[in-house]
Amino acid sequence: MTELPGVVTRRVLAVVPDLFFAVKIGAVARATGAAFDTVTLASALERVAEAPPALLIVDLHAPGDPPALVRALKADPRTRDVHVIGFYSHVETDLRRDALAAGIDEALPRSAFVQRLPALLAGDTRPSPKDDAE
Repeated sequence: MTELPGVVTRRVLAVVPDLFFAVKIGAVARATGAAFDTVTLASALERVAEAPPALLIVDLHAPGDPPALVRALKADPRTRDVHVIGFYSHVETDLRRDALAAGIDEALPRSAFVQRLPALLAGDTRPSPKDDAE
């Protein structure tokens, strides 16, 4: 992405192992003017600490322990203020519960995440009242 002098580009990182879904998120990011990159679950803490993004997206189904990543991010003074949004299959409510207990800022069913994606990437990370009831 070409950056214009004096223009701040919103940086978004994502732990999304599904390549096809990551490409879709990247296309929406480009349309909203956000700089987008993917990271692995194992490298996420280090990458976020190096240069904190405006938003970190986490697939709560990613191999490994996504809630452990969220706990580590929220415990580290360098990364605790990074807004973290996770998405999950609507039938996996235990994942949502575990992510919220770990300190994630918001956990959305995948369908709600997709619906809100343009707004999220544009910087509107205010929780939707409807999402709280999911």
